[in-house]
Amino acid sequence: MFPPYVPVATQKVWYPMSEILPPPLYTLNNTRFCSRKQVGDTAWFKVGICAIALCFVMPVQELRAQPSPPAQQSKISEGQAVQPKKQAAEVQRPDADTERPATAIGVTSDGAQDKSAAELDEEPNVESAVTTQDGSEQQAHQPDRTVEPTADTPSEVITTKEPAASEPEPNKLNVAIWSGAYGAAQREVVINRFKEKRDIDVDVTVRTNGAPIDLGEGKPGVSLDAGEFSAVEIDAGCSAGQLVKIASGEHAHAVTGSDGARADFLPGSLKPCGIGTFAWSHVIAINRKAFKKQKPQRLVDLFDAKRFPGKRALIKDPRFLLETALMADGVLPGEVYGLLATTGGQDRAFARLDQIKKQIIWVDSSKAAIKALGSGDAAIAQTFSGRAFFSVARGLPLDIIWDGQIYSMTYWAIPTKSTRQDLALEFLRFATEPQQMAAIAQRFPYGPTRTSALALTKRHMTAGLDLGAFLPTAPENLTTALEHSETWWRDNRDNVEARFMEWLSGVEAAKVDEAQKATPAKAE
Repeated sequence: MFPPYVPVATQKVWYPMSEILPPPLYTLNNTRFCSRKQVGDTAWFKVGICAIALCFVMPVQELRAQPSPPAQQSKISEGQAVQPKKQAAEVQRPDADTERPATAIGVTSDGAQDKSAAELDEEPNVESAVTTQDGSEQQAHQPDRTVEPTADTPSEVITTKEPAASEPEPNKLNVAIWSGAYGAAQREVVINRFKEKRDIDVDVTVRTNGAPIDLGEGKPGVSLDAGEFSAVEIDAGCSAGQLVKIASGEHAHAVTGSDGARADFLPGSLKPCGIGTFAWSHVIAINRKAFKKQKPQRLVDLFDAKRFPGKRALIKDPRFLLETALMADGVLPGEVYGLLATTGGQDRAFARLDQIKKQIIWVDSSKAAIKALGSGDAAIAQTFSGRAFFSVARGLPLDIIWDGQIYSMTYWAIPTKSTRQDLALEFLRFATEPQQMAAIAQRFPYGPTRTSALALTKRHMTAGLDLGAFLPTAPENLTTALEHSETWWRDNRDNVEARFMEWLSGVEAAKVDEAQKATPAKAE
């Protein structure tokens, strides 16, 4: 009488009769008792019994059609609005465009890239549009990203809470990743593959806008088992004893393996408490069409308006800009921050900027800088490697000047309060394998920190471009590179920013004065 599967109208899903009928009625249904071929003196009696059984089915169907109750909220909920009590450091998301990186709070760990590893400019839109790096068109870590990165200042703090149960779930892992296109690539490659490999659940917390993670104090039992952090967060969390030492101490080889494997990593990517996996980079981009005979190829060419005329679209922020000015003035990368900490070093940087002050177009973000470059309003611009890649993928005639690039890295780390550290170490080992790193880079063009991963990274999956010329960690692009110091900027930003605004005011005042002199006075 009843079919083996029953449709639930509201969900258009067929449920097996064995799941809908109570066992006695399901057994009855599978007998010839209700068959229409059954005839005899008791035929109508049997039909009546079967009709009564049907009355049981319909209410159950309606019950099954109701939406399931919401799943229990993750222990590290993504939207917990716990306001920081004290600002300790700035967190820069990967390829963050905003004027300043997200602000982290009280060490616990504070934040990550052009948005510091964190929110990339675009979402890897594998469907049709090319993934942009800043998140403007597709928001998914930061080319003209399809999804514009949101403001760097976090509106929330991801807090860690002790689980309700005294014993942790052995086959479950809680992981925090950056938002944006880069985060989407991490989820697709690392998270999903690890879940399949280990057949476990992995709960993911997205660090929207580079939201800081409060690692908290107290006894073990925190629900976060692994997460992506910025360099400044790694240093602060490690010194406070809130992150497990995975690249030194008892876990020295748990993730990176042999000394040979450690040598495969980019210098500086292995910190005591963090494993650096990807680098994003501040670079200078040019519009090829703006230069007919020769085009700029070195950092110093940015400041040579005679040989390379045209407007320069620069971001109104001393971060990256002053380092660039010093390196263009001949300062070696290893000496930049030491010199920039002095009044003489700052004088030297601003003197360099004075050379092109009349050619500068000030913009608020790398997206605006690239827009000025594409429209022809500027011939040279500041930008970030991911955004430049996606702009080229969209057809803009851009070239990247890698000389003097300034790169930052994103790191995997394990909170000391994690109750599943062995599983977390296994996860990190998997996440830092060359195969996974190459697969992520082919979805979002950040530079893998392992030489072996670079060898596996070929073309971008959706744009089809050869990635060799766009990765910050390619050997040929690292020759004169500077590793960005988030810690230095955390400690010196207020002082340097005040000096920058003073210089900028002088430049603007000079422009107004020149404009007034050029305009003839009206006769009274």
